[in-house]
Amino acid sequence: MKQSELLKNKILEETKRIWLKEPDELKIQRMGLLINHAGSYDQYFGTWDFANGMMRDLSMYTMYPMLRLFVSGNFTLDQMKQMYTEILPVYTEYLRYSGYPTLCSYCREFRKIMVDIETEEEFLDVYKALLRYCNKLAAWVYHYAPWESMVSFKQKNEEWIKEAERLIDVQKEESWI
Repeated sequence: MKQSELLKNKILEETKRIWLKEPDELKIQRMGLLINHAGSYDQYFGTWDFANGMMRDLSMYTMYPMLRLFVSGNFTLDQMKQMYTEILPVYTEYLRYSGYPTLCSYCREFRKIMVDIETEEEFLDVYKALLRYCNKLAAWVYHYAPWESMVSFKQKNEEWIKEAERLIDVQKEESWI
């Protein structure tokens, strides 16, 4: 069996495994248990938020448009390989640091075997398996996002602004000075 077929099958098997069970690496990240302590000021929310935004951007706003380009018939196999090797590592190398080692290992392995990929179909088979895996990771991220904390960041309306102005004015009274 060709290396591309083996990699595709490995990715699809992992995607199937995590379909109904959160991957440990995302749980580790979400719970702040990364042993590299990615983050700053002894907190991990910024890293979690940034990495998970990148995960969404990778799957939805990078890999899907690239797939549309790949199947358009306007690019050769060599051009498709070059696009992949130039664009995806920007995401996946950072994501490895932030708690996505399996994703990064798949992407590195894809780059490593790319020299042996001989057809667009072979390339696209691996790419589509990787995209499916990325989509599933993005779904888990979305599922466990701390949406309840967003109540602290409500949009401000005119009533809120008037109350804020009143409270600022209160502090301008002599007893505050």
